[in-house]
Order: sequence, then structure tokens, then C-alpha cells
Amino acid sequence: MTSGSQICIVDDAADYLFLLGELFSHYFPAYSVSFFADGDEFLAALPYLNPLPRLILLDRHMPHLGGHQTLLGLKEHATYKKIPVVMMSADASADEINGCYEAGANSFIAKAANLDTLKDVLERLCRYWLEMNRTPTNL
Repeated sequence: MTSGSQICIVDDAADYLFLLGELFSHYFPAYSVSFFADGDEFLAALPYLNPLPRLILLDRHMPHLGGHQTLLGLKEHATYKKIPVVMMSADASADEINGCYEAGANSFIAKAANLDTLKDVLERLCRYWLEMNRTPTNL
């Protein structure tokens, strides 16, 4: 595990963010996690994050600036486009998944239906993206 690895989670569902926060604090305390309620809030804060996140978990469906538009904004920026983005949605239809990949997502996961599954998904995501995967040196 890369201690202190920065993860940003963007989701408009306050209860889901709370649950993720509890899971990270109890089971994955070595990771530094920042939470944002929508794409506007996240993109406004991103230039001030130091270090940059090594992983972004981004909800597909949000009011204001949604996940798709937020992802497009990230992928248009020279520095941010290299940050791995995992899209999340309760809608795991083929059209939904294809749309996320076409916009530049690095991965897509269906939102977990129960706590044990969510914990397992987070563990696997962190292990792959923050321990096994290698990102460009400037991240």
C-alpha cells in the first residue's frame, strides 16, 4: 500500500459519501481521501490539491456538473488527464458503460448493493490502482 495516497471521491449522495468515509477510516486508514458533492466543487478544488490525487472515483449521475461532464473536463486538461478515473453508477447498462469509456474513463464499476461488497470493491480498487498500477511520474 502506498501510504498517504490521495483519493478523491465525487458523489452527490451524502449518505453514500458518509458510508465510504466510514469504510476508509476503519479499513483503509493509510489512504488520504477527499470528498466532493459534485463536479463543480471538485474541479474548483483540484488545482489546490497537493499532491494531486492518484485516483478519482466519480459518480456518473449528479446534479449541476455531472460525472460525464466532469470527466470530459479532466481529460481536456494536460495534467489531470493522466489521473485514473473510475466511474461509478447504479445503472450498469451497456450504454452507460460505453458512454463512460468513450468519455475517457479508465474503469467503470456498478455501485455496490451492500456493505460487504462495497468494502471488497474498495479494497480491490485501491490494491489495483494505488499499488499495482503505475502512473506517469508527475502524479
